[in-house]
Amino acid sequence: MKRLLVAYDSSDQANAALDVAIALARSERASIVAVYALDINAELGRVAAAFHYTPASAARMLREDASAILEAAAQRAQRAGIQIATKFVDAPVVRGLVEYARRTGAQTIVVGSHGRSGLPRLILGSVAEGLMRHATVPVLVVRAPAPPGRGKRKTTH
Repeated sequence: MKRLLVAYDSSDQANAALDVAIALARSERASIVAVYALDINAELGRVAAAFHYTPASAARMLREDASAILEAAAQRAQRAGIQIATKFVDAPVVRGLVEYARRTGAQTIVVGSHGRSGLPRLILGSVAEGLMRHATVPVLVVRAPAPPGRGKRKTTH
């Protein structure tokens, strides 16, 4: 394993995936490419309406946000002594990640997951599941830790 692709969007799930990728890169002497995929055209209407932007300024804002998010990932990996590149891909998330992995020769895709199942997963969709279905390389799914207090059962005495 010489090149890992990490699906990165600064979420807790993406940060968990980046942590695992950094550890793998260290043990395998691999490099990382952190990729933020976002279909700007699909997001324009939502962002422009919510923030009263023109489509052009909304697109610029989305690209600037992506750049800042990827820069944070790069700094984190560099602090750990890991070689990292970053890339923004303007495409539907799953398709963009799969195509970029293929084009660049990534040998593994690392992605974070909420670990949802049932109706919540059906409603929200799952990037991890989409990657597992469409990627031609192994996909390592990293489940983000549950927020504090979640998943603990109350006990009574």
